[in-house]
Amino acid sequence: MYGYCGKILRVDLSEKTVSTLIPEEKDLREFIGGAGYAVKLHYDMRSFEVDPLSPQNPLVIVTGPLTATKAPSTSRLEFCARSPFTGIWGESNSGGRMAAYLKYAGWDGIIVEGASDKPVLLKVDLTGAEILDAEHLWGKGCYETQEQIEKDLGEKRVATAVIGPAGENLVKYACIQVDNSRHAGRTGVGAVMGSKKLKGIAVVYDPSERQRVEVADEEGFNRVVDEVLQRIKDDFTCNMFTQLGTSGYMETAEGFGDLPIKYYTQGTWDGATKISGAAMAASVLRGNDGCLGCVVRCGRVVEHKGKQIHGPEYETLAAFGALQLNDDLESLIEINYLVNDLGMDSISAGVSVAFAMYLTEKGVGDFNIKWGDAEAVKQMVKDIACRRGKGEELAEGVRFIGLKYGKEAWSAHVKGLEIPMHDARAFSSLAAAYATHPRGACHLPHQMYLYEMGKTISEYGIKSDDRFSNEGKGILAAKVQNFSELFNAITMCAFMPVKPRHIAEMLRAVTGYNYTVENIYTAGERMFTLKRVYNVKCGVKAEHDTLPEIVLQPLEGGSAGNVPDVKKQVSELYEFRKWPEGVPSREKLEELGLEWVE
Repeated sequence: MYGYCGKILRVDLSEKTVSTLIPEEKDLREFIGGAGYAVKLHYDMRSFEVDPLSPQNPLVIVTGPLTATKAPSTSRLEFCARSPFTGIWGESNSGGRMAAYLKYAGWDGIIVEGASDKPVLLKVDLTGAEILDAEHLWGKGCYETQEQIEKDLGEKRVATAVIGPAGENLVKYACIQVDNSRHAGRTGVGAVMGSKKLKGIAVVYDPSERQRVEVADEEGFNRVVDEVLQRIKDDFTCNMFTQLGTSGYMETAEGFGDLPIKYYTQGTWDGATKISGAAMAASVLRGNDGCLGCVVRCGRVVEHKGKQIHGPEYETLAAFGALQLNDDLESLIEINYLVNDLGMDSISAGVSVAFAMYLTEKGVGDFNIKWGDAEAVKQMVKDIACRRGKGEELAEGVRFIGLKYGKEAWSAHVKGLEIPMHDARAFSSLAAAYATHPRGACHLPHQMYLYEMGKTISEYGIKSDDRFSNEGKGILAAKVQNFSELFNAITMCAFMPVKPRHIAEMLRAVTGYNYTVENIYTAGERMFTLKRVYNVKCGVKAEHDTLPEIVLQPLEGGSAGNVPDVKKQVSELYEFRKWPEGVPSREKLEELGLEWVE
């Protein structure tokens, strides 16, 4: 089988058994891999019927057909489960080494079912998997855990995915740290691991027995990869990420009105310059870090108190900086390290803490935390991870807090997932994208702001002429969603400046399947639609496809008093997708080859 290892490891932690699943070739052809194939597995396993924190909720971890090939930035894993945070479809992807190592060891993915009665580590290699004792790792932070696993195993080549105290204590937005610096951050997949008492996964491989991905058309594949590499080299955004990381966008975001400030209630902020990528480069930056096979290397290595550690990127700097009015870069570096070590999503954590500040300022509940108080934030982050004091409430996220304090209109979330650090008042189509994304408020991989700033995909008629307009934005969001689904299926970093033709040609050359510009778009729509069906079965209705009032108030600055018309955009998206009342029609399901869906 070209492009795939042709087998998935299946581990039952309750029964302590290990087996092999052989994927159906039709499923791989139609759902490709990554989150696309994962949702097909989850649908077949009917995980939408089970409690997300129960042993019956499988954690499905999948690579893509381009992983472990020469295609750049494709060492990425999708971690998928019914989310314990939102109660709907949960997926989160991460780079690092693990995806490539998994295929080197002969596996396309891992399905973890059941739950252990004590902490365990899953060791994966060419022969299968071992379930090892991990009681000595329980309670440790992510960084120490990964170091200890490497010592315990004594392997030269090991990749790890671990949880910290937040995952152990079932913080609803706990994340998974991969290979020391990458994170499967959103939707609480770390809590799923914690519920299974799975402290970590370690993948090892022996170079002398390394499994190689067979490519159907080596010459054709090399040709398109060379073209993609040249595009990356010439791309302004990729070059900016290399030099400044994603935080290089900070000042531009503030200028456009895209940077959420003071819990989404302020339009301008002088502090953006102090915590920008340029400020970091001029002071504490010491080098780059990147995923295996990536030429961009957007990760930051910074010096802090005499140590070199991984530095914060845009989302974290915005969530704990602008959103909380903290312009002290040194403290943000410390908070970033702490959040990562404890193992929680920095977006949801940052928004939850900012909400506590907002409620305290408004006299609605006293969380004893004020704007810009970095020391109080550090303590609160620790309390969240340990579910201690007010941290017990914040560990549930802003939807829970808003309901508890009777301020649902102030809860900055969509379907339970906190709104990221991009504002729909600055880029209108983000409204439809946030409102209808399968995992809730999500800025990746669609990155609507890029299209509102001028990016086009001519093959699919994707273009925006006015970032504030509402006309056609539901259709724009739907088209971009369909296209962007491919990145989490193949699996490739969403930052890669590839055209549909490149994706189709790479997939065709690797797998031998007849992928075209037209049918990969259909595949993207198929995957997106099945996720919607999954969510409908979890209870999602049209009334949930909206944004909260807190982000629909006009502001000064770069968004110039504009507010998106969410209802208009979502109605337009429904009509374009053939989703009457938000539910995919039988006609649309049959059109996409999903006639088997109940």
